[in-house]
Amino acid sequence: MKKILITIILFLLLPSLVFASEITKESTIQINNKTSSKMVDNKENTFISINKNEPITIKSEEEIAGIYIIYERQSQKGIVSNNHANAPVGNNDFLHEYLDLETLIGLGKEITIEYNENVKIAEIHVFSKGELPDFVERWNPPHEKADLLLFSTHSDDEQLFFLGLLPTYVAKGKKVQVVYFTNHYDNPKRLHEQLHGLYTVGITSYPIIGIVPDAYSETLEEAIKNLQKAQLTEKEVLDFEVEMIRRFQPLVVVGHDELGEYSHGQHILNTYLLKQAIKEAENKEYLFSTNQTKEPWSVPKTYLHLYKENKIVMDYDTPLDYFDGKTAYEVSKEGYKKHISQQYTWFTSWINGKNNEYEKATQIKKYSPLEFGLYRSLVGKDTNKNDMFENIIEKVEEDVVENKTENTPKEEKQEYEKPLKPKKTIYFTGCSLIFLVVIVLLKMKKR
Repeated sequence: MKKILITIILFLLLPSLVFASEITKESTIQINNKTSSKMVDNKENTFISINKNEPITIKSEEEIAGIYIIYERQSQKGIVSNNHANAPVGNNDFLHEYLDLETLIGLGKEITIEYNENVKIAEIHVFSKGELPDFVERWNPPHEKADLLLFSTHSDDEQLFFLGLLPTYVAKGKKVQVVYFTNHYDNPKRLHEQLHGLYTVGITSYPIIGIVPDAYSETLEEAIKNLQKAQLTEKEVLDFEVEMIRRFQPLVVVGHDELGEYSHGQHILNTYLLKQAIKEAENKEYLFSTNQTKEPWSVPKTYLHLYKENKIVMDYDTPLDYFDGKTAYEVSKEGYKKHISQQYTWFTSWINGKNNEYEKATQIKKYSPLEFGLYRSLVGKDTNKNDMFENIIEKVEEDVVENKTENTPKEEKQEYEKPLKPKKTIYFTGCSLIFLVVIVLLKMKKR
């Protein structure tokens, strides 16, 4: 009877314990029949340049079910193929791209990738069939429409001054879209870090990267001068923000402190233009520098960090089931750790405490990530003052575009896609079940 029970338990456990084997080391990866170690050294700061139409061939003794490609700074379009079929690669412009080959072209022991343009690749990981490990990021395209649109200035601001915001609303099932003001193209490692950080806090819709080069300044005037040095105008950047608002039609927009938190000029400029963009996004007469066809959109609610009027205080210290009992503060701290290049800065003590003594977000007093103000509302003022979606319990209809006064939109039930649990939950569940089985077996043996 004991043997039958053990067999049944193990049989039930097996589906949750099937993990994809990384078979990169067992595979042969060649470019024009030449091997390069740079694509398999687990270092995102090393890369190899590949000419257009130069074939990358991957061979393995096991059937290849998927590959994970990390580009140096920009992907390119191309074709992946085997003996069965071919499929596009690089079409989404993702810096980190997972290709589910089993779905796209079928399983095979040899595949070929060719790009239409020159490309730089930092890493390629090869997998057999099964559950993928946690480090593989499976990005989705940006949302078509967003519930919450965050205008983060730099790669890491979303984990610092907006700490807790992303995991909080991911856990609530909101469609969260991040738009960056700067692009960090001169420092590609920060592009990789921002993706790792976003994915850690539950964001799987690819971010929008801004048009402004990163440049330090301490005033609005200095930030505008830096724009000019980069051969950009205020109007071009304003166009970008208006376009983002019209594209994603958010229910809630969130921006930086008007004073730039610690007086960073680009933070200041971001919000200075965002306040204009909120108004111009609903202006039918607004003229873009280039042709745009997006329809006008009125944002129901806009919050600014540390804004003094209509203040709300967020709760980032309550455990979230979606993140296995971690708080939004704890999850964002994990997200910030992915920004390895920034760990030497004062931000690290700010978020963790000088000696890592902080356990709650409420312990952060200066530039508190909990404090926001309702800068503009078309759905009335907050009364509970702890949730950015207060008064947006229903879907906002298109006629809100015409609404320039504070009133509540017509009621209509709003439905959200149920967010997927992080993959690691499956792993821990499997391990827990194994532990329980071992305990049961030991007790049986003692009897």
